[in-house]
Amino acid sequence: MATLGVEASVASGAQSGADCSEPPPPLVGQAGQEFVQNTLSTHDPLEAIAEIQRRGGLPDPRCAPLLGLLDQLGVSRSEACRHVLQSAMRDLLARVESMGPDALLGLLELSFPFVGLAELRAVPLAVLDRLHPVPASFLKQLTADGALFRELPLGVQRQVWDLDRKLLQAHALPLVLGYAHETATVLRALDMREAAAAAGKGGRAGAPGPRTGNPPAAPPALPRRILRRGSAALQRLTRMVGGGRQIYRGLAELCAARFRDGDALYVGVPEAALCTLRSQLLMALHDLGQAELCSRDPCHKLAWTLDACLMDKRLDSRRLQEIGNFFVRFEDHAPFAARAGSSRRGHRGAQQQRSQRSGSRAWEDDAESSGAPGASAALDPFQELGDAGMVLRDPSTLHLIVHNILQHVSAAVEEERQPKDDAELVLLTRLLQLAVGCRAGLRQGRVVYAEASPEIMTTLYPTLANLMLEAALRDPGEPIDSETEAAALETLTPLLSRSEAVRKVAQMFLLERLEERDLLTATLLLQTMAGAMETMTDKSIPEFAPFGFSLARQLTILLTEGAVRVEDGIWQLAVDRVLVKLVDSETAVHEEVLRLLLAASSQIPLLPLANYLHHTLSNSRKSRKRFKKRKLVSLELEPWSEYAGAASEPAYSDGYASAGYTSGACVLWSSSEGRRWPECACFLVDACRSLGCLEPPMLLPALEGPPPPSCPAKPCLCLSDPFSPQPPLPLRSRVCQPG
Repeated sequence: MATLGVEASVASGAQSGADCSEPPPPLVGQAGQEFVQNTLSTHDPLEAIAEIQRRGGLPDPRCAPLLGLLDQLGVSRSEACRHVLQSAMRDLLARVESMGPDALLGLLELSFPFVGLAELRAVPLAVLDRLHPVPASFLKQLTADGALFRELPLGVQRQVWDLDRKLLQAHALPLVLGYAHETATVLRALDMREAAAAAGKGGRAGAPGPRTGNPPAAPPALPRRILRRGSAALQRLTRMVGGGRQIYRGLAELCAARFRDGDALYVGVPEAALCTLRSQLLMALHDLGQAELCSRDPCHKLAWTLDACLMDKRLDSRRLQEIGNFFVRFEDHAPFAARAGSSRRGHRGAQQQRSQRSGSRAWEDDAESSGAPGASAALDPFQELGDAGMVLRDPSTLHLIVHNILQHVSAAVEEERQPKDDAELVLLTRLLQLAVGCRAGLRQGRVVYAEASPEIMTTLYPTLANLMLEAALRDPGEPIDSETEAAALETLTPLLSRSEAVRKVAQMFLLERLEERDLLTATLLLQTMAGAMETMTDKSIPEFAPFGFSLARQLTILLTEGAVRVEDGIWQLAVDRVLVKLVDSETAVHEEVLRLLLAASSQIPLLPLANYLHHTLSNSRKSRKRFKKRKLVSLELEPWSEYAGAASEPAYSDGYASAGYTSGACVLWSSSEGRRWPECACFLVDACRSLGCLEPPMLLPALEGPPPPSCPAKPCLCLSDPFSPQPPLPLRSRVCQPG
């Protein structure tokens, strides 16, 4: 009560301004506690109480009769002083709106020592929200208290992030990891056939081969703009950035550093998701109208063009020429090397160097001295080329490039010309090489926009063209030519084992042969792929996750159509030598393999089926441990509601479910609140996650409240546990009915 009385005295004295003499220091917080302790220990108890009441009461003598009246009315001194404090606070906060910069700075100096007290915190926070820029001396003190930092206005938080690079990384890193672990991000990275799924008629690469019926049309994938709006982590990162160039550059450098310095030797889904975030953060800011900020990023034009290509599922000549023009300035130059040498440690040192700018204000100098992100001058060519490589390494972009490479090889076969004479194919190959090689270049401090590899142009592409031609000329039921088979095995196996670019092209070609029902060519390619995997270390398994996921999904379709049986040789190659090994690459791959085994369970005897399940569980131990760690990381993400301004501005509007699934249920994200609809579908973005359901994807808006009576999404056909004896729920009992 004494402390509140002193606070009220200070506020009332500031409001009246009647006393022109120097006021005694206010007994607030620690000072008040020490005064009470010293007075009680050094004075007579009655005298100590009187002194405490005198120093802690309202100083204006006119208040004494009023307090006595309130005592008679049953109002305690604590309640009376609290009311006076609140009234003075309201008056002072109203005056803050009209104060000039000098007055605000003076009030901040007087009120900032009390920012740790909840009763007085509103005053310094209001001043901080109005004062631009906030002096660095105050910003540095705000970084010490995490709970206080969350209550700061978002504009002040951005100024603190501008100043303190380590604090920015500490707050952004959980969001970066959370984005990499979102289910929509993972599934989009695993789908190698995304570019061909919505290409329409004539969109598939590869010359037409023998077919047995038309494959079912794959459901269209959600546009990336909708996925950006539906990603909670990405939306929170864009709110962190606002329009701050330094914060944006700091987040871009964080993505590059995590991508470069990851422990994994090969690029798996978590590493590739960092490249997705690098481009999608830029495009999310572009969606929000941050034109000036985006224009400062040299990769903006590249990312924008590729985003348009992904939206159209097509990389035409005009846009390919625009992409080639972006890389013109990197032609005919020596490899761009980091200033601090070629070692990883040297590169980190180069990243931390900041140029000194003359004539800067004091708070800007403090920002540079403390390592503020983006405090250096324009990007050097090494950083520009490294960032461009990360944009190209985005899995969706990478798969689009590989898909178009096969289209150009197929066109070369039809036009009877050499693939090396196709200028667009040469450019696509260079882009592919930059994408798959940028991580090694960043680690070595030497990023190269190299010429197209002669090994790829003169060996790989002619071999694939020969296989395309042989498949087109082969009669149904005719075996593959023995010389062609031997040449392909001898040529492709060593290439696959030493080049990621070759592996990506061969994997995409294999999947396209399966779609075309060219099982002979697909079996030959599987032999080369399995042989190459046997020569590679187990640390390379995460790189094959997209291939394993797409292969298992395609085989499931062929199996359900009767085009493939478990007695066929392609089943032995695909499952026994490839997929059973790749279940450890990613949890989603393990799930797709289990769906494949479930679809084939009627054709597999009980004992071999049990052996399959045993081997998949045994081989997937590491991936299941990684999945548990990801769930822990997602649980550690701070809800956006803890940041100032979240109540009035939701994390994203009219977005879509971005992550999370359970068996027989779904989890919807709406603003910062998750909602479970047990009667609805298992998963809503790219695929139904129920193990027994092979239906196309579902799409539902993330709405609050009761589920809608009808929706355009196709209902899930298996809402119960597939291994449970209970049958699936009838269609009419579900919430979502067919549109």
